[in-house]
Amino acid sequence: MSEDSARNRTPVSSRKMKPPSSEEKPKKASAADAVEELRSSLASKRSEISLKKAPITTLRLFSISAAEYIVYCGRVVLTSLITWLVVVPLLIGYFAVKTSVAPELFEAPVCGSKPGALGWQVELAVKEVSWWLILGILSSVGFGTGLHSGMMFLFPHVLQVVTAAESCHTTKGLIAWYQHPCKLDCSTTSGPLDDSTVTFGNLFMLVTVPCMLWGFGTAVGELPPYLVSKAARLAGSTDDEFAQEMEDAKTKTDLFNRMKLWTVNFTEKHGFLGIFLLASWPNAAFDMCGMCCGYLLMPFWTFFIATAAGKGLVKVNGQAVVFVNLFGSAAWKVMLKVIASINEVAKPVLGEASDLAGKADGLRTKLLAKFQQQTRFNPGKLFEGKDSLDMADIKKLYASYDDPDAISQRVLAEWDSNGDKAITLAEMQSAVSRTDGKVSLAALDPGAPTSLLKMCWELFIVGLILFFAVSIMNQMAVSKQAEYDEAEVEALKKKTDKKK
Repeated sequence: MSEDSARNRTPVSSRKMKPPSSEEKPKKASAADAVEELRSSLASKRSEISLKKAPITTLRLFSISAAEYIVYCGRVVLTSLITWLVVVPLLIGYFAVKTSVAPELFEAPVCGSKPGALGWQVELAVKEVSWWLILGILSSVGFGTGLHSGMMFLFPHVLQVVTAAESCHTTKGLIAWYQHPCKLDCSTTSGPLDDSTVTFGNLFMLVTVPCMLWGFGTAVGELPPYLVSKAARLAGSTDDEFAQEMEDAKTKTDLFNRMKLWTVNFTEKHGFLGIFLLASWPNAAFDMCGMCCGYLLMPFWTFFIATAAGKGLVKVNGQAVVFVNLFGSAAWKVMLKVIASINEVAKPVLGEASDLAGKADGLRTKLLAKFQQQTRFNPGKLFEGKDSLDMADIKKLYASYDDPDAISQRVLAEWDSNGDKAITLAEMQSAVSRTDGKVSLAALDPGAPTSLLKMCWELFIVGLILFFAVSIMNQMAVSKQAEYDEAEVEALKKKTDKKK
């Protein structure tokens, strides 16, 4: 090699490397891009899954998801040692005692003379607990689309307990269990009938257990958003529902979406205490709390205990305090005096004709009438030893209603099947609800044929139920498709890893 050629050779360390072409980019980056592109494409397609846009696909995915969940639950139950060592022996013993060994333990009570036997009381306790828990679950399950069973069942029950105690002039011995055949029957009471026991504390104690059971049910109904979000995070994917909710909340400026963002930030900052505080008041954005906790992989018992304590102890008992005071005449009289005092102070501003106490009393009367229409009871209580109810008896039932004559005529025409101008207990059985075996005065009245308001209300209730069902079906279908999509993404990852 010549000296000139050696001098002209450029050292390797000082050579300028030619930048890699687009074909020479790292395969790892291109594989990751392909995975993200597939995931984004699948997420876009998944957003089209709904009964409105893709009914057949949605129904198919929902059916698969429901069937798999039923099979899973069945497998868990059938393979559990508790099932075979505890539950099955208890059921066998229960049926044996009830049918042959000691059937007298299950004798029903006779109102005012004999309480129910021990076995019957156990059955009643199981039915009562199940009833309020299920109503609570239905009230909150479904990502904010639950049926508010509190307005339909719980709060009318509180009204019925308070009014019954005032009618019986005592709370001692008064039975407030919803499923009890002697519920709120004055014949079961004892002690002085001088209203001395009809106090706020005694009334509250009569309703707090059903209220707390319902509240714990609402806590159970908050688990789906938490579990779905947590399962998605553990699977290594993002929770589309949570991501979409957060994206929408950030782009909108209305009060509800601002509350969503505040709820998420508050939960992340305060943990258990934050969940407890958020669950302790009627929080319409609490679903976001559950989704946030699942996304953050908060332990199950931390989330559930905080939610159950807030909803089942604090919030629902606070509501019970409000409604007991609102429905109770003694407490309401005290509140009217306070309102009247405020009215006197505010007269220079409101004017001499202002009557805040009268307006408040009028609103309370209307509210009580609405709840009284929904109050539910065994149909036999309407007869009180009579074989049938004629027009005069029906008018007495609706005496406090507007236009009781017209209502009585409608009720008689609706339920008098044999045309004898009277309604028997057998004829009224067709009006009894299959869910709880009870009836309400509102259910007996078919309503005026031309009542547009009643028709709109019924359509609203039907629409609410349908919306609840459709929402659950859509969510289950989307979750199932998300499982399929994640499997497809994982398959692509493995395929690209093999090519490296």
